[in-house]
Amino acid sequence: MDDPIISVPKIEITTETQFDLKSFLQAIDYRVARTKKEWEDAYRLVYKEYLKRGYVKDPEIKLKLSIYNALPETTTFIAITNNEVLATATLIPDSPLGLPMDEIYHQELEQFRHRNKKICEISMLASNTELFDSGVSLMLNSRKLFLVFYLFKIIFDYAKDLLKLDFICITVNPKHALTYDFLLFKDLGKLKYYKSVNNAPAIAKYLDLNSVEEECKQKKKIGLYQMFFLKKTSAEKFSQKFTLTSKDLKEFFVDKTNIFKDAKPAQLAYLRKWYPDMDY
Repeated sequence: MDDPIISVPKIEITTETQFDLKSFLQAIDYRVARTKKEWEDAYRLVYKEYLKRGYVKDPEIKLKLSIYNALPETTTFIAITNNEVLATATLIPDSPLGLPMDEIYHQELEQFRHRNKKICEISMLASNTELFDSGVSLMLNSRKLFLVFYLFKIIFDYAKDLLKLDFICITVNPKHALTYDFLLFKDLGKLKYYKSVNNAPAIAKYLDLNSVEEECKQKKKIGLYQMFFLKKTSAEKFSQKFTLTSKDLKEFFVDKTNIFKDAKPAQLAYLRKWYPDMDY
């Protein structure tokens, strides 16, 4: 379950705010997490922001993780500056383990699988809300908006051009659905509730990666088209991706959490294919 941090504001950017916004955005590096510290900082940020929204409880380990984070094909994206992770999102390709949103939207996802479509889920989207606690409201909204859109841009290119996927899927809190409508996501399922995040409400949405560019043209979304389609993300942004070692798995999924202890046998069997020397 994701609680994206923005709704689409009506922004009028003056010359002064445009300069400040440009300076703010240019100081940020948008890319995959490359080190264990960046990876861990990303999921500490998710935990902190989810705790504020009442999605998680307060355990000893201040990390928001699931068994899907143990998969080597899962990719953690970050917006980072001065060694501080400002925002993060996780891309989880479909696998024999399914996707996190299968918990409540399995039937809806099966529509894609039965057509042999390649899908992924964007999960654990969070930004450091403390970054936007003070200042001019207009400027804060524009910073939030573009911070997340720039992060989505590199995820979009990674899913479409590198992984060659057909659809991006996501679950969002209904109050943030407008943001994803603006990004041309479509509804995938009706309103449901996530037991795993304290019964938070959710709407499933999907983005058709094969048709979204043409749709963007037809609907004359000029700004969106310029941001997402005129320039491809540099391959360097996807390089040196951090991958967990068997030692890391033991630390985060055995010693610090009960994720492997609570996992199903089929889930652990799949993980053994990737980490045969891991003591589960």
